[in-house]
Amino acid sequence: MKKIFTILGITAVAAVSAQNLMPNPGFEAWTGTAPDGWFVTGTTIVQGTGANAHSGTFAVGITAPASASGNRTISPTTDIPVDLTKTYVFSGWYLDNTPNAKFKYWNQFRNTADTGANAMQAADFSVDSPEWKFFTAEAMPNAGATVARPGLRVYGESATNNGGVIYVDDVLFADKSTMAVTDVKSFDKAVKMNTIVGNELRVMLPERATVNIYSAEGRLVSSNRVSNGEAINTSSMAKGTYIVTVDNGSAKMSRKVIKN
Repeated sequence: MKKIFTILGITAVAAVSAQNLMPNPGFEAWTGTAPDGWFVTGTTIVQGTGANAHSGTFAVGITAPASASGNRTISPTTDIPVDLTKTYVFSGWYLDNTPNAKFKYWNQFRNTADTGANAMQAADFSVDSPEWKFFTAEAMPNAGATVARPGLRVYGESATNNGGVIYVDDVLFADKSTMAVTDVKSFDKAVKMNTIVGNELRVMLPERATVNIYSAEGRLVSSNRVSNGEAINTSSMAKGTYIVTVDNGSAKMSRKVIKN
C-alpha cells in the first residue's frame, strides 16, 4: 500500500470537459446482457452495480479467460475516426479486486489492419486493490492510421487463478485539444462531513463519490462508494486521527477527522 500524503486541503485532479468519442462511456445503456455500442462477442460480460460501479448505476464487468494465456477484449462496435495531426487521450476507471484476473487498456490505431505499437497500450498489468483506479494515456495516431480501436482487455492471473471479473467504468477517448482542466474549489466547498467521528462518518456530497479513510500512517482503513447524506460505519475504528479522501472521478479532496 502506498502511503498517502497527509497534506490537507484540495487535491486537484485533471477533470475533463471534452467531446468524448466513446459510445455509452458510463455503460448505463444495456440491451439484454451487453452494453450498447460495444462489441463483446466471445467475452462473458456482467453488469456491475453498487460498489462495482464507479459512478451512475452500472459498469461493465469483463470475465477473464479460464487459462493463463490469451485475453478477452471489448471495444466500441464502430472504430473511431482519427486525425493524424491530433493527440488523443484514452482514460477510464477500473476495479481489480480479484486474484483471478488482471487488466490492461489496449488501443489499436488501424487502417485496414493494426498499424503497430503505440503509447495507448499499457506496459503493465493492473494490481489487485479494493479501490477503483484511474488509467490514462495519450498518443498521436501511427502513420497511415485512419481509425482507433480502444480496447478493455482482461487476462487470467495464472493457469490456476483465472476466470475472475474486472469492472470498468467512465471511459473516455477524446481529442486532447477539446479537454480542459476544471476548478475543483467548488467541489471542495460542496463536500461536508463531521470531523469529530463516533460510530459513523456522514458525508454530504454534490454527487456519488468514493470515500476512502486512511490511518495517519497511510493504511487504507475503509473504502466506500457513497451517495449524498449516506453514513459510513466507523464503530470498529480505533481512536485517533484519520485522513478522509473524497473522489468523484473529476476532483479529489482530503480532510482530517478525529475518531473519539
